[in-house]
Amino acid sequence: MDVFWRLIERVRVALGGVFTALEPLISPVRTAVSPITALGWTLVFIGGVAWVVGARLGWEELLILSGATIVIVVLSLAMTLGRLGLDIEISVQPERLEVGGDAVGAVRVSTHRATVSLGTEVEVPVGRGVASFSVGALGRDATFEDVFVVPTNRRAIVPIGPARSVKGDPLGIARREVTGGERIELFVHPRTVALPGFSAGFLRDLEGRTTPDLSPSDIAFHTLREYEIGDDLRHVHWLTSAKMLSANESATLMVRQFVDTRRSHLGLVLSPDSTDWADEDEFEFGVEIFASLGRGGLMDGQRLSAVCGSTPLPAGSPQLLLDALSGVDVERDGLPLRELANRSLAYTRGSSIVGLVVGSAVERSIVRAACDTFRSDAMVLAFCCRPGAEVTMQTAKNVTVVEIGSLDDLPRLMGTL
Repeated sequence: MDVFWRLIERVRVALGGVFTALEPLISPVRTAVSPITALGWTLVFIGGVAWVVGARLGWEELLILSGATIVIVVLSLAMTLGRLGLDIEISVQPERLEVGGDAVGAVRVSTHRATVSLGTEVEVPVGRGVASFSVGALGRDATFEDVFVVPTNRRAIVPIGPARSVKGDPLGIARREVTGGERIELFVHPRTVALPGFSAGFLRDLEGRTTPDLSPSDIAFHTLREYEIGDDLRHVHWLTSAKMLSANESATLMVRQFVDTRRSHLGLVLSPDSTDWADEDEFEFGVEIFASLGRGGLMDGQRLSAVCGSTPLPAGSPQLLLDALSGVDVERDGLPLRELANRSLAYTRGSSIVGLVVGSAVERSIVRAACDTFRSDAMVLAFCCRPGAEVTMQTAKNVTVVEIGSLDDLPRLMGTL
């Protein structure tokens, strides 16, 4: 057995030396036939078989078929000749838009100063499709421009480009291409609605925002008012009171009036588990609810922590959040809802409001059990999404379970919470 393997190794080395010696001859042939596609090689195989069988049996029909396939392949190779060194630039406007918006891409093809193009095909990959442009002959410093429409009927991150300049036959027997330009991305955001400000949060926080609610004792000073029975004497502004008493013997004491400050930290959790949603359209509706809540919180100046499944989402600005949500998709083996709630505690720690967005396929008892995972001093809102359903609310302690059927119902709903 060892002798056999040594013999195989010697043959391999010998053939390797032969191929190395013949490389100067093989390389041009390899370059010449490289444009032939799988269809082209199939024709070559059919032509070869037809020639062998026709020659042995004397069938002129098979010999004619063999000659026809050779002519077709040679002509197809001839159509790949020519320069492909073109400058291709692609752009899309706008680069971010909501589902259903109008996105228009543009392709610009130009030649180098010292080259002339006799005509080529330019292909721009757009998502799973391809936009094709037939570019005619271009002289030196000539330019070709055209536009294409990008479909935006679904939320997605649509890759566009890089573009390809292609030469070949219409049947696809031979094809030569050169990639040029850059790859850009179009972010198709989920639909959102504007929400009223919701500033529920923890009271008396140094980093909190002031509210219109008057308070007898807080951090944010508002104004001075006359003393009333029951006021804390520690809030008496003695200097102002003394000045008023000296000017008017009947003047009363003046006390400080404060307003409440609240720190609102919004935590949002989206379940991507496919078993929690009735279908893809319902999941899209859930993403729209999630996006509207997150965008509304950020626009309201709140701190946001957002998580989808086990993946935290960037939430530094509405644009970053919506960009990330453009690429969110359902998961076949997602986390069960209670486990998802447990794992999201690390991301939503310190939240004064927690929003859990789930589908209609989850039992309400499981939703409530998941909500009980979060801290008891936070307002927990569970949004059970069922397109077309009437808005219903069930509140127990700090947990409110909401069934919602339309994105347009969300602003009115948030205004009542």
